[in-house]
Amino acid sequence: MSEDTKDYEVGYGKPPKATRFQKGRSGNPKGRPKGAKGVNASLKRELEAKITVREGNHEARISKAEAIAKRLTAGALKGDTKLLMALLKVDADLFGGSDDVNEQASAALEGPDKVDYDILRDFFSSDPDGDGGPENEEVEDDGS
Repeated sequence: MSEDTKDYEVGYGKPPKATRFQKGRSGNPKGRPKGAKGVNASLKRELEAKITVREGNHEARISKAEAIAKRLTAGALKGDTKLLMALLKVDADLFGGSDDVNEQASAALEGPDKVDYDILRDFFSSDPDGDGGPENEEVEDDGS
């Protein structure tokens, strides 16, 4: 035995030097099998796959992720509020990177506040002669 092994005490957290991992050699030499992919990798590969989509009179090959995005935005533009909220939740960075946008959008869908009603009441009850509103312009156009 050498003098190094005599001084070394084997115990908890101190394996024998002969059985330790060797320098320059992997602790998992075979690694992960090639067929073993994670769920995220499988989902990413599936969303990157190309499909043929017909838009109007022409066909285009786009990824499945692009097709999902097109469908989501088209539905939101048609007025589907569920799709609109889903679109806002998909990527907060797309709309400024904060949850304030989501809160504002949900507040807008709930309806106007009391302050909004006060502003509208004041606007419509104001004197039409004083500010030259749209009512006065129509009258002048008819009389000319």
